[in-house]
Amino acid sequence: MILAIWVVILGAALGFFYWATGFVRKSEADERFDAGLAVLEFARAYPHEAIRNLVISGDGEMVFLRLWTGGAGCMRRISSRYLCSLIDAERVTLSATADPKTISIEFHDHAALTGVYSFKSEKDAAEVSLWLLGSVATRIDRDMEPSANL
Repeated sequence: MILAIWVVILGAALGFFYWATGFVRKSEADERFDAGLAVLEFARAYPHEAIRNLVISGDGEMVFLRLWTGGAGCMRRISSRYLCSLIDAERVTLSATADPKTISIEFHDHAALTGVYSFKSEKDAAEVSLWLLGSVATRIDRDMEPSANL
């Protein structure tokens, strides 16, 4: 009889621990998709850049940011740290993939950011591609403006 009581208590304890660790795993997964944290971390790294919009990759490990200046930025989560970078569109190569929700991006200056990124929708993938192309156009427009000193 006492053995049966101990088995029930042990089973209840193991069931509770299994249930509790499921919540921990779920909260860790949800933590990757925190857009507010991405905004705060990027603003801390680049305090003079205003963020206009952001898109999170499908796995939540990369956040692409559209800036008010017409440029783009990104933030990648590497374990518990964040790598924030302004994207120099002239130093990035975009490649299409077979999946329309996925784009391959090669960062010539930051190998840690290079990868194949999948998004939740085709719209998100297209938007990130356009942000990178738009930042090239913005830079060309700025370079072609006549100087005020002439």
